[in-house]
Amino acid sequence: MVFTQREARAIAVKLQAEIKTGKKHDQAIIRYGSHVVARYGIRRGSQAAGHDYIPRQLYVSRQQALDLVQCPLDRDGYFAILREHGRLSEENHTQPEKSQKNS
Repeated sequence: MVFTQREARAIAVKLQAEIKTGKKHDQAIIRYGSHVVARYGIRRGSQAAGHDYIPRQLYVSRQQALDLVQCPLDRDGYFAILREHGRLSEENHTQPEKSQKNS
C-alpha cells in the first residue's frame, strides 16, 4: 500500500492532529499533552502523490503506520509505541504538582 493524501489525513484524524495550512502543504502536528511529539506534511496538490515518509516522521514502522490507517492501532497504542522506544515519557504529558509546605 502506498501512503497517499487519504491515508495521511486518516492518520491525522486518528491521532487527533492539529492541522496547520500552508501554501503547498498542510502540517499535521501530533501532541501529547502540550508537547509536540511528531509532525508530518500532507501534500495538497495531488491526492495520488506519495506520502511514504510518514512512518519515519511518526517514529513507527511502515506496518504500524498502516495499522493506524486500517484501525488495529489507536491513539493510545501509538503513544505506547513511542514510550517503548524512549520517545515519550509521562513528563511530556503533565508536570508534577509542586508540593506545598505548611509553614
